[in-house]
Parts: sequence; structure tokens; C-alpha cells
Amino acid sequence: MNILALNTSSTSGSIAISKDGIIVFISYLDIKVTHSERLLPQIDYALKHCKLTIDDIDLICFANGPGSFTGIRIGLSTVKGICMVKEIPLMPVSSLELLAYNVFGVERDILCFVDARMSEVYAALYSPNMKEIISPCSSKPDKIIEKIDSSIIIVGDGKLKYKEFFEKSKLNYINALPHQDIGLASNLISIALLKEKLPEYDFDEISNLEPYYLRKSQAEIMKEQASK
Repeated sequence: MNILALNTSSTSGSIAISKDGIIVFISYLDIKVTHSERLLPQIDYALKHCKLTIDDIDLICFANGPGSFTGIRIGLSTVKGICMVKEIPLMPVSSLELLAYNVFGVERDILCFVDARMSEVYAALYSPNMKEIISPCSSKPDKIIEKIDSSIIIVGDGKLKYKEFFEKSKLNYINALPHQDIGLASNLISIALLKEKLPEYDFDEISNLEPYYLRKSQAEIMKEQASK
């Protein structure tokens, strides 16, 4: 099985490819170029580098949010278009679950804590074997922290912005290492390979798939406020 994986849920982007269960390509870009400009060229480059064409891909994995509204929208429209034209199954994964797998197997609960701006975070708490304890949500940082009473490891860029909340708390916590705060697309492949059953191609399911935003965009909020 050949898998193409993409993560466009932040300003950076990541692409990975596996052939027969072996990851053969990983890219990570954090440059001032929009996903709309670089995504398709990067996919094309990755496939050529691996001596593959899109017709050789058996599954596409995609980090469907939460995260950057624009990045997710561009990435999702891209993978939906490819999957529907080429009849390739699509496996969406929460970007918080993707981050949690960076520290999979630790003997602590895993708190994913991502800066969502507007003084909020995207957060979720998982057990060491990836069972949801606190489901993915958008929240004020202190509201999440006060719900936790277990030993945790914190992964995600929110732990730096809101470190004073943790320092003032009585939590037993450690921080993940900087490279573990990056949601590489290769993690999506690992998640897929751990599945007992992978999705089959379903045109309707793919066409109806929506981004996992967790909250309204700033533009939507401002529009609602203006209409009141």
C-alpha cells in the first residue's frame, strides 16, 4: 500500500509518503508562502522523488483540524479533489490527535495545547494509549487546566505562550521537546498503519467532509457582531 499524507493545519506545511509500510518521504516547510502556492507543487515533487504517480496512491491521510482556517480549507479542497477524481480513499485525522502521537507510549496522559489566538487554545487530553479523556475543544487555557488531575506531558505551541498558567497550577507536568510540537504528516501514516481497518473509497462521504474547525472564524464572529 502507498500512502500520501498532508498536514496544512498551521502556517507551516508537511507532506509524507510511504511505500509498502515504509516512510520514504517527509517534508516540512515553514516559509512565508501560502499553501495555495506551494501545496500542489510539493505533492508533485514528493511523488516524483519517490518515483510514483498519483495513480499509485492507495490512501490519502489528512489533518482535518483544528488549526488554521485558511490552511485547512486549502488542504481539504485539494485532497477532496484528488480523491474524488482518482477514487482514492481519504482518512481525516484530528490535528490534535496527530500531535499526541508525537509522544505516544509515554507513562503520562498527553495534553495537546495549541495556540488558537483570541486568548484561547485548541486542546485535548489523551491517555498513554490514545483514549480520549478530554475531547478536542476550543477553550480558555485556564478552563482546560482546571479539569486535569493526572500527571501529564504537554505537547503543542500553546505550552509556551501560556506557561504561566501551568507554573501557577499544582499539576504534575513535563513539557514535550520542541521537535515533538510539530505535526509532521508522517505521523498520519503511522496512525493509518495502526488501524485494524482503513477506509474504503466513498464519494459521498468525501464530498460531504467538512473541516474540523471547533469554533467560528474571526470573520464569522465579526459578521455576527455587526448584524446585532
